[in-house]
Amino acid sequence: MRAAWGVILLFLWAPQNCMAQLCGQSYDSRIATIHAAAQKLGGHKPRLVLTGSSSIRKWPQTDTVFSQYDVVNAGFGGSCYSDLWALRDTLIYALRPEVLVIYEGDNDLSDGVPSADILDDANRLLEELSRRLPETAIVVIAPKASRARHHLASAYLALNRELRLVAMDHGAHWVDFWDVQHHADGTLRDDLFVADRLHLNDLGYAVWVRELRRQLPWLDPRN
Repeated sequence: MRAAWGVILLFLWAPQNCMAQLCGQSYDSRIATIHAAAQKLGGHKPRLVLTGSSSIRKWPQTDTVFSQYDVVNAGFGGSCYSDLWALRDTLIYALRPEVLVIYEGDNDLSDGVPSADILDDANRLLEELSRRLPETAIVVIAPKASRARHHLASAYLALNRELRLVAMDHGAHWVDFWDVQHHADGTLRDDLFVADRLHLNDLGYAVWVRELRRQLPWLDPRN
């Protein structure tokens, strides 16, 4: 009986332990898919590259949202700023973006990465990008609010305040969806999420697109 309980406890512990590790995964298969999709683009439009975690990877109809660009969705689930830094040659420089969108920090905090380390990773990435891609427009998106991680809301807000300063220091555009994901009374809009309460549904992405175009009108293809 003791051995059986040991097996049960191991079974219960293992998935939770695996789920806790987000940063630093192997993304080889996803990278191959990203580059295969990029090679199929016509090349007749400027290129916009979306990088970041699953909130980017799952973003639907980005070719319509950014119809004035050839869009490469280079998002990879579970990623963190340290991952984007480690993979910058293949996921940024090799894709030759004229507009680069970065969404990281969401998984970092959830995975227990200290805010100081997140800011250091973001700073060195943006500093290098400003030197190596001086003509590229860089857009940094603040880590979003979500019900699944709302217990970390104060930490996200503190991180976002500092990330905004880092982005501005390096001439990047800053976009923050936190306020529009909440009601006027400050409560989170649960109608913007799928069942896991972490990832956005179609309405959530529609809110993102509307606010993105309000904050950065030059990304609206209708202008």
